[in-house]
Amino acid sequence: MGNEDGQVQVSFNGEVYNFDELRRELIALGHRFVTQSDTEVIVHGYEQWGTGVVNRLRGMFAFAIADFTKQRLLLARDPFGIKPLFYGMVGSSWFFASELAAIRRVFGQDLEVSKAGVNDFLRFGYVAAPRTVFENVEELPPGHSIELALDGAIDRPTRYHAATFGPIDESPLSDEDTLAEFDRVVSDSVEAHLVSDVPFGVFLSGGIDSTLIAMHMARLLGGRVKAFTIGFDEAAYSELRYARQAADALGIELIYDVIREDAVDVLPQLIRAYGQPYADSSALPTWQLSRLAREHVPMVLSGDGGDETFAGYNRYDLLARRNRRMSLLSQVIRRQGDWPLILRLLHASPLGKSLSRPTAAATLVNYLPAGMRRSLWRPEHRESIGDPAPAFEAACSAGTPDALDDVAWYQQVDYGTYLPFDILAKVDIASMQHGLEVRTPLIDRAVFDFARRLPLRQRWRDGVGKVLPKRSLGETFGQAFVHRKKMGFSIPRDEWMKRGRPMREMLEDALASPACPLHDWFELKAIRRLMRMHDMTGKFSTAAWPLLVLAVWAGEGP
Repeated sequence: MGNEDGQVQVSFNGEVYNFDELRRELIALGHRFVTQSDTEVIVHGYEQWGTGVVNRLRGMFAFAIADFTKQRLLLARDPFGIKPLFYGMVGSSWFFASELAAIRRVFGQDLEVSKAGVNDFLRFGYVAAPRTVFENVEELPPGHSIELALDGAIDRPTRYHAATFGPIDESPLSDEDTLAEFDRVVSDSVEAHLVSDVPFGVFLSGGIDSTLIAMHMARLLGGRVKAFTIGFDEAAYSELRYARQAADALGIELIYDVIREDAVDVLPQLIRAYGQPYADSSALPTWQLSRLAREHVPMVLSGDGGDETFAGYNRYDLLARRNRRMSLLSQVIRRQGDWPLILRLLHASPLGKSLSRPTAAATLVNYLPAGMRRSLWRPEHRESIGDPAPAFEAACSAGTPDALDDVAWYQQVDYGTYLPFDILAKVDIASMQHGLEVRTPLIDRAVFDFARRLPLRQRWRDGVGKVLPKRSLGETFGQAFVHRKKMGFSIPRDEWMKRGRPMREMLEDALASPACPLHDWFELKAIRRLMRMHDMTGKFSTAAWPLLVLAVWAGEGP
């Protein structure tokens, strides 16, 4: 879409939720609109504010603006990375796209696999921006823009928004007033994300975040909501009963499907759609959930981002608990005796050591630890595994990390890594492949600005997070529903990877092919050793699953 004289053109993927107020502002400034679309707001916003337009948009977006008067191209990605954007140069061609699969289709054999990118995948389960699995192809990080001259000169990416927490001080509001403000902020965000002329649904797992979104939707829409969920035959992995409980309490319709083991048949299609290897096994139920929802509605809201925004992951307590325990031990020992000697002994033992933040983060995000990765790589490639991961280095040091409590620091790291490159990538690809639009009210500037300054006691108490979301839901759903053990949205991977099961056979078939690129990268005997360990213990699917994904992805060819 272009401006009046055609000198400014935009290609846009996403939604701008505050486009109506921006449109009114731009009309008052003299701009003339010919449509009611949010896309045209970006065009005229760029005319008015230049690259500063990105700071005025509330929504999810990746866009390219060509300014033919200035002979410049601007690429920009939303603050939290809800929508992806890849770019780079192959030969003499400079390109950008929303999906790596598009780049792979166009350039094919000209793309070279990045060993550092593969190693990041084995370590984290995904490849984090700016790195990708291909040499000379980069992903624009969240909250960044980049410009280039149309003659090919490229600037470096510029950060326009940092998802950092703090400074965190004690709130002047009481707990009750903070809870009321939380309800208002979340309700306003849900309402803003409901701007559309098509029917809406909601992803409802029965967990805290999706139930919170469904509750606000039911209030705003008078209960006229279709909810969608996925269950499993294996009860230990299925939250279907909680989704039913939530839907019944809210008076909304629940539509569900149950995934069985034969769902692995879609893996080649799913892996191909992601463009680069991606090891979060919840991609499989997310794929099926998107397919189910699209049979009924073109658009849904989801609760993604609630764990990162309001401290919902159990792992957040690891660093805080270990370091808190060491602090208390130090105080006791100082009062009781020869504390310098005892402290030295305690710190020398693995159980006694307090964890530095980078050490804890590196421990928690490993799919395959460094030693296991080293044993996999062929000797000529092992130098790749020592490469630092730029996304994690940036996230660990962003903002004022020394001023943050341990839980807030972890939240900030997740906002810079796990959220955009795992959670959001998973949902974007799965939903777009089925023509479904997914909106995320808990990943929103207004919600984040509220959450980033919450004191620890309003995020995390007694080793348990999501203080405000749980209090908000408590009166409607009761304490047993709100405070039950957290479940993930993952497949029964340990069971499905056992010998003789379809998933295991898919891995064996991929490895049996002499053309499988994994033979060039890895020691096959090391892979076989991992398979034997899983057969003996049933607990090595965390390592086997990424190898299956990588084998299928690599076997697809360019």
